[in-house]
Amino acid sequence: MEIFIGKEESPIREFGDTGEKLNIITEEIAIKSSLTTRKLNMNLRGIGGHSTSLVALSEFTPIIFASGEEAQIHFLIAKGSVHTVLGRLSFK
Repeated sequence: MEIFIGKEESPIREFGDTGEKLNIITEEIAIKSSLTTRKLNMNLRGIGGHSTSLVALSEFTPIIFASGEEAQIHFLIAKGSVHTVLGRLSFK
């Protein structure tokens, strides 16, 4: 599903999965979207042992679906690429 994140004048176009329990975006997207964040220090481990470092959280982030529907969701911000599928959170 296509979504738009961030400011109306320059939204970031991304794709989301409506079945997700966690909404994860990269640090690069969070910066481009000028999201307000708070720091975290967590790891997300997935099938095959992949690990993703989660460094921040953006709460009540406004998004717009391609259909025009608006919502507010939380994003976990990952450092670098996100390779985790079906993961489990673990605190560092």
